[in-house]
Amino acid sequence: MSRSRLTRLALGASLTFAICCASLQPTLSADFTKEQLSAAKAAIEASHVADGFDNVLLAVAQQAKSNFIRSNPSYSTQIEAATDKVALQLASERVDLDRQIQSIWANKFSVAELNDIAKFYSSPVGVKLAKETAGLVALSVQSVQIYQQKLSQDMVVKIREELKKQGLPF
Repeated sequence: MSRSRLTRLALGASLTFAICCASLQPTLSADFTKEQLSAAKAAIEASHVADGFDNVLLAVAQQAKSNFIRSNPSYSTQIEAATDKVALQLASERVDLDRQIQSIWANKFSVAELNDIAKFYSSPVGVKLAKETAGLVALSVQSVQIYQQKLSQDMVVKIREELKKQGLPF
């Protein structure tokens, strides 16, 4: 799978996640204490799980800019300026996403568990895990895709063999 396709898939997953979080916002954030949200924030920051979301605005802005330029290339300078202006305005909304993610974590873990998560990710092995997670996930996804392709090919061959055993023209 190409790097750009992986980037688009990651962006799509991130955007889907953000939209889902936005729909949960009213029911989650009001239900947690400052202590819970603070512990969630510490765990999220220590684990670096939300770091990838920093690129969502940039990717969305780039995609929007490309779409506008593709349909109106003669206005590319104005489109770039307008896109940059709007992106800067929207950057302040990132804090809303952070709060939503903190609410999700606070909903799934107790304060003690969140503190333990933050403590773990602050340890040498936790720092290493946080640093290596994106690469591990990418390699794991690649392995699953290779396995799926091989499994699919094997499945077709074996089904064809089974059907031929029954005298069917496959």
